[in-house]
Amino acid sequence: MKFIDLFAGLGGFHLALSRLGHECVFASEIQPKLQELYRLNFPNVPIHGDITKIAEADIPPHEVLCAGFPCQPFSFSGKKQGFDDELGRGNLFDEICRVLNYHHPKYIFLENVSALPGHDGGRTWKIIQHKLDSLGYDIRAHIFSPHEFGVPQHRPRFYIVGMLRNEQGVSGLQKFHFYRTDPHAPSDVRSIVDFDDNDHVQAVRRGLHPVFDAWQEFVYNVTKRDGYMPSHCIFTMEFGADYDFEEIPPAFQPLEQLRGHRGSYGQVLEGETREELIAGLPFYMRKTKYEDTYPEFKKVLIRQNREMYQRHKDWIDPWLKKIRKFPRTQRMLEWSTNQDWNFKNHVIQLRPSGIRIRSMNYIPTITLCTTATPILPFVPYPSKGALDKQGKPYTPEDFRWGRYISHNEAARIQSMQELNFGTLSRVQKFKALGNAVNADVVEMIARRLLACS
Repeated sequence: MKFIDLFAGLGGFHLALSRLGHECVFASEIQPKLQELYRLNFPNVPIHGDITKIAEADIPPHEVLCAGFPCQPFSFSGKKQGFDDELGRGNLFDEICRVLNYHHPKYIFLENVSALPGHDGGRTWKIIQHKLDSLGYDIRAHIFSPHEFGVPQHRPRFYIVGMLRNEQGVSGLQKFHFYRTDPHAPSDVRSIVDFDDNDHVQAVRRGLHPVFDAWQEFVYNVTKRDGYMPSHCIFTMEFGADYDFEEIPPAFQPLEQLRGHRGSYGQVLEGETREELIAGLPFYMRKTKYEDTYPEFKKVLIRQNREMYQRHKDWIDPWLKKIRKFPRTQRMLEWSTNQDWNFKNHVIQLRPSGIRIRSMNYIPTITLCTTATPILPFVPYPSKGALDKQGKPYTPEDFRWGRYISHNEAARIQSMQELNFGTLSRVQKFKALGNAVNADVVEMIARRLLACS
């Protein structure tokens, strides 16, 4: 069958459907760098730019329309403006409808972020369903993550498939069923790691070594006494704090209720004005978003951290001298595994919400933000005899905390290992992969969809 690839990116849909023997006859991608890459990997396919500037009649006839339409308007990491996106990306779904209305392909296969069905209280998804239905399509949708198929990446995405109804108003989609997957399917990060990969990989910078050392000490001390690591996020700013938060948020409390209490790291709240007093609170308590009361889950988190501090105050107080030197995002920890307590036996990710420690079952979602690229502390890097950017040999200190995953490994967990990334920089490669569709997941769904008749 012939298919088209809209908002093509790196060509994940192209890879998946071509593996099944289908032919891509048209592709559209607005970013010039990705257009060049598409031509490099798929030289026989015409790749065009902005879909809004392409007439329907200039798109060849096809049986399948594929599109990973822009996700930022619906994403948790974006502003979630949906169809009202200030950059117009939400309205690009109408471009898909425009092509469908002209060509009436038998099948549609779309992909977006997992937040889409819940966006705007479900109204966005209802609009999409209504538009596709009015164009004559029966549709099905499901959220899948590659790790449910044994691919070691946690990346929930929303997959939408559709089939055109015939003159009698029926389609063959009743024969289609999504895969029954296993959220606990066995997978192992080490299966995608190339221990000899030195292709533009990045070592963990030395400035992070004392950060990881300090947190390893924290985990060792907590587990030695308690026998486990708590699953809640560790907010070190609550250690020593006793300000009130249960009823009225601090930003709205009377000044006398604030004054004299202890804020972040136990510092006494002082000052004549509200601004001076709340400046001593943890950053997340200075906000005025909640006027009445904080959500209960936030209160629980604060209580848990304060209780932990009381159990471990004897060693936490001197330990805090180390942690307070680090940037704010490195003073929070989320331990998301119940396995052993050695940092080097896990995957590390630096996030705006803190340092996250994950098990070796799968890599966290590859994002557009390269600062959140997962770290593999168990991979010795650099390899023996390698030189740094100044041409000097690396020292044993450089080896201690491994490296970030390589773009080759990121391509592997996106099931796009056969692609040639040309002259893209490391940052460009990760941004492109962070915005890509997983080719293996698409292939498995497409195999069932295109077998319907």
